[in-house]
Amino acid sequence: MAGLLVVLGSAFPAAGFAVAGQAGQTAQPGKVASSQSLDALDREFLTVIRFANLWEIPMGELASERGTTKEVKTAGSVMLADHTKLNTTVEQLADKFGVRLPGKPKSTHQGWMVEISSKSGEDFDRIFANRLRAAHGSVFNLIAEVRAGTGNSTIRDFATQANNVVMKHMQLLEATGYVRGHTGQFAEASARDASYPENALSAGDVLAGGVAFLVVSAGTVLAVRVLSARGAAK
Repeated sequence: MAGLLVVLGSAFPAAGFAVAGQAGQTAQPGKVASSQSLDALDREFLTVIRFANLWEIPMGELASERGTTKEVKTAGSVMLADHTKLNTTVEQLADKFGVRLPGKPKSTHQGWMVEISSKSGEDFDRIFANRLRAAHGSVFNLIAEVRAGTGNSTIRDFATQANNVVMKHMQLLEATGYVRGHTGQFAEASARDASYPENALSAGDVLAGGVAFLVVSAGTVLAVRVLSARGAAK
């Protein structure tokens, strides 16, 4: 029943980011054989980190130059350095295990880049801090899931590294004083894409949802008829 409630509650929001950037893919030829040592979640993890690097590196650089406070500039410069290192590592791992990496940011991320770049002064600081804090917060669950469940020691080590980086960046962004408390609510699109199994409805989910809808509809009709009959009797 809990799973059904999750499905019903998330069906419409999921549709909003189902199309979020399956942007240009860059193949890694000649490395397919070794991909058998990674499972689907490991490959998803590498893809998500790559997507993060593709837009957070340029935004970090921009914040280090355009930020109006020391805290914003520091957050930007640290993110620039750390995501550059993560990007080098994720490219090495993708090459080693034959994983296909995206070649440009998701459409969602591109929109955020345009939004942030269009701002200046305190508006820039605020939008930068909130968008980047939300994006970092949205990958926490995925990193923890990979760290706890992967059977690949190399991926486990990388997940540990990524977790430390994400935590550090969130703390730096929060230290700017611009982050709103509800910032994580709009960020889920920045993490897993629509191809991830948790963002897709199975046939069983659809059937269960249909049954629940029919039950609720029948109950509503019955209630209306009972109330109508009582009203007529009076």
